[in-house]
Amino acid sequence: METIPKMPEKLVIFKVECSKYWWARVFMYDRYFVKSTKTEVRKEAQAFAKQLYEDALQNKGVNPRSKTKTRLFSGLALSLLSIEKTTAKKSLYQNDKGKIENFLIPHFAEKLISDIEYSDLVAMMDELNKKGLSPATKKQYLSLVSKIFKHAVQESVIKFIPPFPKLSERLKTKEKRDYLTNGEYTRLNNAVLRLEKVGAKVRGLPITEELKWLNKFMINAFLRPTDIKVLKHKHIKRRTETDQNGRKVEWLVLSHPATKTTAHEVQAMPNIVPAYEALITFRKKEHERKMAEAKAMKDVAKREKALAAFEGSPYLKPDDYIFFPEYPNRQTMMGNWGKLFREVLKESKIEEETGKNIQLYSLRHTAIMFRLIRSNVDSLILAKNARTSQGVIEQFYGAHLTTEQARRQLHSYLPMPKKKKSAKEEEISSEDDDFDQDEIEAKISTKGN
Repeated sequence: METIPKMPEKLVIFKVECSKYWWARVFMYDRYFVKSTKTEVRKEAQAFAKQLYEDALQNKGVNPRSKTKTRLFSGLALSLLSIEKTTAKKSLYQNDKGKIENFLIPHFAEKLISDIEYSDLVAMMDELNKKGLSPATKKQYLSLVSKIFKHAVQESVIKFIPPFPKLSERLKTKEKRDYLTNGEYTRLNNAVLRLEKVGAKVRGLPITEELKWLNKFMINAFLRPTDIKVLKHKHIKRRTETDQNGRKVEWLVLSHPATKTTAHEVQAMPNIVPAYEALITFRKKEHERKMAEAKAMKDVAKREKALAAFEGSPYLKPDDYIFFPEYPNRQTMMGNWGKLFREVLKESKIEEETGKNIQLYSLRHTAIMFRLIRSNVDSLILAKNARTSQGVIEQFYGAHLTTEQARRQLHSYLPMPKKKKSAKEEEISSEDDDFDQDEIEAKISTKGN
């Protein structure tokens, strides 16, 4: 008999001599709920047991006018989730689902929502404090619990919502976010190349030049790390135009799905084009190398399996992911990217020498800071292109901007529009093109008199 991680101890899976399958059991409402999981796999049995418990939570009788069948806080939380699954953004649904299943259900268990008072919510915050969560995360938990109470009111389960404790801690998101200077960014990419040269690996994952091109993508397209999860070749269009000096300018336009807010097209910087081309070249070489390794395998079964995995396009089809395409599970991809990035960062010694806290998100901060420092782009235009708001740019990303960095912009002037000459000015100008402005004005004055 075994309990289920992060679930009440009374929920168990067990085995009996007369059956090869795991069984699930939970004691609720003064009786046992027992079912065969129809599987011999422990993980599948645990998932079945969790579902058994969640089904039981939603079967407590309630107001006949209500669509829900439960008066339990946990059951109503699951009821809210079922609504969010079809009405809310996928990211919001997944976020709420994790908080409900991993903390709120185990914490409140079979407590009736009508029995939850202010003191219970304070106790919940105490538990969250013990976990060492950030103020922002704790605020999200409070907001989610409030949503569950509002859902209960809408379903006529309760008539009012109890008072909620206020979070007095300062949110860390109000603090400046670290970014890389131009020299530090170069050091980061050089660290990638050094580690690749010596064949460095992180838990079996090789460090390759793909990380360098990924860094360049982040810097030149203002991407969030989560954008890399969804970015595919079909989301990229190449654009070309001729500038006022007759030079050809080429850049990429990104139209990937929204991962946080809007889905505006992103006009990437021209430097992204050679990075994208280099990535494609790298992908083709990697494909050839892996195919050669597969063909060299002596074990026939392993060779055929390896060749089958590498057959076809080297991840350059429209529906292939651009970065780490070998990971269909994009959450796994994000975890592995984070591990590789931390190793490269450690090799660069940037944090050690500067005291900065550099994360994947710092690449986005760097992209935005480079535009604020090096160009005269309007913050509204920059915000739209980075899929964020002008207020966020000014409050968070631009918090590092100093007057020294912006001095050249402050001292610069827009070209003055040419004044339309009067008839007398035209006459004098035609008489002598070498007159300066003072002489022209004096001559106009003389003729006028």
